Amino acid sequence: MGQHPVSYDVVVVGGGSAGLAAAVTAAGCGARTALIERYGFLGGMATAGMVSTICGLYQTSPSGPPEPLNEGFAESFARRLATMPGCGTPVRRGRTFVLPYTPFAFASLADELTLSATHLDVYLHAYLVGVETRAGRIEALRIATWERVVDLEVRAVVDASGDAVVAHQAGAATETTPVAERQLPSLVFVLQHVDTDALGPGPRVALLRALAAAEREGRLPKGASNLALAPSPQTGEVICKLTLSGIAEELPAGRDLLTMAEQEGRRRALAVTELLKTMPAFTRAFVSHAAPQVGVRESRRVIGRYQLTREDVLSGHKFEDAAARASWPIELWEEGRLGATYEYLEDGQFYEIPLRSLQARDVENLFVAGRCMSASHDALGSARVIGTCLATGEAVGIAAARQAAQG
Repeated sequence: MGQHPVSYDVVVVGGGSAGLAAAVTAAGCGARTALIERYGFLGGMATAGMVSTICGLYQTSPSGPPEPLNEGFAESFARRLATMPGCGTPVRRGRTFVLPYTPFAFASLADELTLSATHLDVYLHAYLVGVETRAGRIEALRIATWERVVDLEVRAVVDASGDAVVAHQAGAATETTPVAERQLPSLVFVLQHVDTDALGPGPRVALLRALAAAEREGRLPKGASNLALAPSPQTGEVICKLTLSGIAEELPAGRDLLTMAEQEGRRRALAVTELLKTMPAFTRAFVSHAAPQVGVRESRRVIGRYQLTREDVLSGHKFEDAAARASWPIELWEEGRLGATYEYLEDGQFYEIPLRSLQARDVENLFVAGRCMSASHDALGSARVIGTCLATGEAVGIAAARQAAQG
């Protein structure tokens, strides 16, 4: 490590929903905190993946108003986001509610929160390039920007990278679901100049059937019909989510999965758009923009002091060391299916995520939040959503700040 390191109480790696919540919360507890993010904006999948709705904020209920699950950062962030331009109030989706938003508003609110936080330094366009450990603890991190290399001495670390990059570099135990069994990624892209008045539920179903037929007949690339689309609040705009099935089985030896997913996703998006333009509602349509990266649902996870299970989720299990509440269904995007499958908790029920699932098993001062938490494949299908990431991030922000204060 360098000769003149910068000292922090808490370093958070990854500025997605979980990392944002962790960093702002740790700094709010008085800990000198650094937030490390590889992009030029915060938000993770909420911005880079352009998810456009926040799931997991509200209790499951077939009727009645949306009831927030977690007070604190998740609730206050959602309340402020709903007032920003282009965003909306909660809307019902199935047996629960989601909060629509624009990615730019999310990133802007994240900027507001981090810029107004005392004790918090944000490093954008920054990459983790080294981890120094000793006696089962992380002592320092090395990050690189295009301008410089910075060594950060640290008392506690939060891995909110989504891919457990800190844990992996620190030699902590991790697990990765095999590629063929992993949840499928998706590419979000936006169409403009669509006659959205002609896109009611009936026409949308007919459209999706036409896409499926085109794929069977070879007029669309394989997997290109695995599409969901919905008009946005903006006139003439449609948000499309293309689930990237079939990537793993076609992956050449030595080729990186995400590289192929990015390139194949854009190829399929263009092909789908050209076919849609043959339909009356889309004759003037074009792709205005796409997410900066494909939306990853599952990758590498930390082995924690407890692994959240499918049974914990569906039974509404409660824990003595509960760190956050969650009630989003187990949502799985798998090969061989169009769209997702959902397994709901009982109405009004929720489960708790224990702090032990947010602590690395074998690195004393390493906490985790977001989708790289310690959970089984099925449990992660529920716990990975943005609303829950905000809550787990807040929990580890508090825990990391406390550990740093106690030395």
